[in-house]
Amino acid sequence: MDQRRNRPTHRICRFLLISVLVAAGIGEGHAEQEDAALLATAIDQEIEARLSREGVPAAALSDDAEFVRRIHLDLHGAVPPLSEVKDFLADGGKDKRARLVDTLLAEERYGRYLADLWQGYLISPLADDQEKRADRFRQWLADQFNTKTWDAIVTELLTATGRMEDNPAVTYLIEGRLPRTVPDLTDLTSRYVLGIRLNCAQCHDHPFVNWKQEEFWGMAAFFTQIQTPKRAKQVYEKGVVDDPTLTLATLNEAGAPDGFVLRPPTFLGGTELPPASRATAHRVSLARWITVPENPYFARAAVNRTWWRLFGRGLVQPVDDMHEANAPSHPELLDLLARRFTESGYDLKFLTRAIVLSRAYQRTGQSGEADERQAALFGAMSVKVLSAGQLYDSLESITGPAAKVMGIEGRQQGPRWEFTQFFGEAGDPDPLAYRRGVPHLLRQMNSGQFTGRNLGELVSRLSMGADPSPEAIASDLFLTILSRPPRADELPQIQAHLDRSGTAADGLRELAWVLLMTSEFSLNH
Repeated sequence: MDQRRNRPTHRICRFLLISVLVAAGIGEGHAEQEDAALLATAIDQEIEARLSREGVPAAALSDDAEFVRRIHLDLHGAVPPLSEVKDFLADGGKDKRARLVDTLLAEERYGRYLADLWQGYLISPLADDQEKRADRFRQWLADQFNTKTWDAIVTELLTATGRMEDNPAVTYLIEGRLPRTVPDLTDLTSRYVLGIRLNCAQCHDHPFVNWKQEEFWGMAAFFTQIQTPKRAKQVYEKGVVDDPTLTLATLNEAGAPDGFVLRPPTFLGGTELPPASRATAHRVSLARWITVPENPYFARAAVNRTWWRLFGRGLVQPVDDMHEANAPSHPELLDLLARRFTESGYDLKFLTRAIVLSRAYQRTGQSGEADERQAALFGAMSVKVLSAGQLYDSLESITGPAAKVMGIEGRQQGPRWEFTQFFGEAGDPDPLAYRRGVPHLLRQMNSGQFTGRNLGELVSRLSMGADPSPEAIASDLFLTILSRPPRADELPQIQAHLDRSGTAADGLRELAWVLLMTSEFSLNH
């Protein structure tokens, strides 16, 4: 079945428009940029209409320093390099924000950052070689996000076969040396691909939402063919394969999963897998159903999660609990974005470009005592907490490679793995909630991984610039760490600190440490 043959008529019209533009010498890339800019305008019309109805003012746009830091963190997962901050602040072009967005989306680091996020969502922690698996899976995902559309990525994940060494996509399907259980795969797929919490119906009908137990097990039946009851070594030796003789009844005989209900493979909505399709691997049929334009969940879930990642809150909250009783804050906007995302061929870069080009995304997050409704209605940018990965990668970008530390059992683990294990949270941590405590702050302050080393080298590196004066280096430290120059009220404090320091190098090194310890550095605003 061709997953794209049922694209809406608008998709065909858009193709014809692009063909005309290419023939005219404009090019498809430019046409897609123009299309994203038009969608950004539509986003703002929806957001500002709601703000007007509610009587909530919109915050001012962010200044260039705030924007360049935010867009690098959101698209590349780390603060921008000093040279790029200086170039962007010095650029007088009116379209420089759009040009920067296009540059960041085109670079490989964009895919690497999304891969880092998604391997955290999807990979099982129940494996002795978790770090190795995560690294292999992350590299595969990075290439996918840089070159493939979302429907293609999801299809690869759901239908993967073979051994992890040959096909990293099967990592999603494996837990330790066994296939993930059908309840786990049903839960993960429904949450991260469809945006719904179907697992609440595993043992009983959902008490608050119209999800039935039989719907959970109808979806679970699609994953039975890769299970290995009484064949524990099969995945280890042969990899993931589809066995058409395996059903939920087979698994029940081997030991009933919690809440077990015997159901044939059944799509959400009650349509059973047609008999003519049962000769095809069930996972293939599931992937086809999920990624067709008519699917009521797929595009909306991707739009809502992308919006959540960029704004810190989704159009539907929580991000993975989309249902009829949990209305979007902007229903027309969600419908519009889902439709345009589908028409684009599920192009995540197109969707991301449109959102970040909007005034809504580019508003300041420094609104002082802003009404909470202003952020909730996207009239101001919410302040997000840097993830463990963003924090590590920003520190490494600023100070250089981290020192390795010994694992709890004395094993030498990679420094990034150690750091993110300590600072990270499992699942979907709330980007707006700061949950790190005293142990995290003490480690950030005292650990030799970053702040106890390389600060002198950072100061020495900056002193080799065009202006080696302590004042110029101090300004560069602000641009390097906070992506902004020091404010007028900070200049006297900086000078007083340098005057009372033993040497200029000592004072600058201490200033760098202080800036790294500020909440401003640990937040994305």
